[in-house]
Amino acid sequence: MLKLYQAEWCGYCARVRSKMTELGITYIIANVPRAKADRKELLEVSGQAGVPTLITEDGRVIADDDDAIIAYLEEQYSQSASLRPRPVTG
Repeated sequence: MLKLYQAEWCGYCARVRSKMTELGITYIIANVPRAKADRKELLEVSGQAGVPTLITEDGRVIADDDDAIIAYLEEQYSQSASLRPRPVTG
């Protein structure tokens, strides 16, 4: 499941949350402290303290860049993306 490190006061985070809601994506919210020095979990998983930061289902980190996160979400979760053929492994 996707995990979004974010803060309620962060406008960039609000853009990402809005896009995730629009696309009907289920995800985990991890609210971070206001002080970057206190964002220990985020630092451990991503190596940086900026928000929004998305951890994808395959463990990829998209850090501190709302435009990159939104582009990823649209590519992976938009209706047109779900209509694309996906490789089948067997």
